[in-house]
Amino acid sequence: TGRTRAHHDPVRRTPPRLFALRLLALLIPLGLPDRAAGAAGAVSHVIHISVDGLRGDLLRTLVETQATSFPNFQRLVDEGATTFNARCDHGSSVTIPNHISMVTGLPLHAAASSPAWQQHGYSNNYALTNDTLHEDGIPVRYKHSVFDRAHDRGRSTMMLASKQKFDLFERSYNAANAAPDTEGEDNGRGKIDFSLIKAADSSTLVSVLISRMDAAFPAYTFMHIFDPDSAGHASNWGSLNWVLAVKHSDSLIGLILSALDLRPELKAVTALVVTADHGGGVPARLHDNAAALENIVIPLMIRGPGVPAGADAYSLFANRHDPGSSRPENDAPRPPLRNGDTGNIALALLGLPPITDSLYRPEWAGGLEVAVRPEDGAVECSWPLLWAGWTLETTDRLDNGAWVPAGRPPVADGLRWRHVDSAPPAPRRFFRLRAPP
Repeated sequence: TGRTRAHHDPVRRTPPRLFALRLLALLIPLGLPDRAAGAAGAVSHVIHISVDGLRGDLLRTLVETQATSFPNFQRLVDEGATTFNARCDHGSSVTIPNHISMVTGLPLHAAASSPAWQQHGYSNNYALTNDTLHEDGIPVRYKHSVFDRAHDRGRSTMMLASKQKFDLFERSYNAANAAPDTEGEDNGRGKIDFSLIKAADSSTLVSVLISRMDAAFPAYTFMHIFDPDSAGHASNWGSLNWVLAVKHSDSLIGLILSALDLRPELKAVTALVVTADHGGGVPARLHDNAAALENIVIPLMIRGPGVPAGADAYSLFANRHDPGSSRPENDAPRPPLRNGDTGNIALALLGLPPITDSLYRPEWAGGLEVAVRPEDGAVECSWPLLWAGWTLETTDRLDNGAWVPAGRPPVADGLRWRHVDSAPPAPRRFFRLRAPP
């Protein structure tokens, strides 16, 4: 058995994953497109939530010691995959640069081993009125985003933010400043279909989100909740005011979860990705020292169809590793999960390729596996339950394009789909997974 490896491929079509079975169980991964990082055909909607100033180690303590006071964070832990030990950007622990990383998959500053352009380069935490990421981030070039990828693939998008400075995103991805849509049908240049900024009013934003849970509910929603950051600056991280702000954030997430519970068909196809831009408290009431662990430790929670319940979020990804108490560089050989990963996690859940030019590309663990069962000679194929809706295809040659479905539908078994073919294996057989339309 083996796993896929991703490479950059700028073409717009999405070739399937391809594997070969020869004689016993030789699995040969071939060249793969952007989509190789993983996808989940069962997910039609992702709600991507950033809780500003939600420090990971303090949240862990609250959930572990006062679970009844934080029932919705506890619910995310119980029903999805969680780590309280993710990281924000290596070079920045302030709000705007980290949110740019979330939507672009780029660090503030390029890693030493990356090309100099692979950064967003926008360090200003208080965007000027006319700034855009493309003209005012260094270098001056277009910064592709999660909004681009979803919109240009025909998916609707929404942004709800509780700080006025998020108008930087509105300007950068509006019809005047965003790039043309060159992927298939032209869906227009404006990448954010609906945007609302309500400064210091997270509650109204959640109400708006719930009010739009109808037939036109966006495929991708980015939501910003400001409350813990405001309390941290006023009273310090870990203070009673900060804890109360986290409790309020918990209640807001609870409203979203309850609204989905009341809409079972929508719940069945909706995933949540919850993270933070930074922690805080070093020095007291601040968080701008990116070398202080307290300022850079954040949570990352994923809950949705096919996501294993009660899992460690690090177990979902082949190229992400718990950093313990360290502060890895952006190009560390064993990188941690970062908030900059979450845009591409959201896209992968939607079955879409990663953000163009992005650096942060987590790869889902455990791809298509093919083996001959020694007890009966049957060929068994399995793949992650997250990849619902993908079709297993087979052929005995690669030069004639005669791919056919591999027979009966797969069966869900634990956290994987399984397909068993009792026919004796040919001397050479190839298998691939074709993405849903």
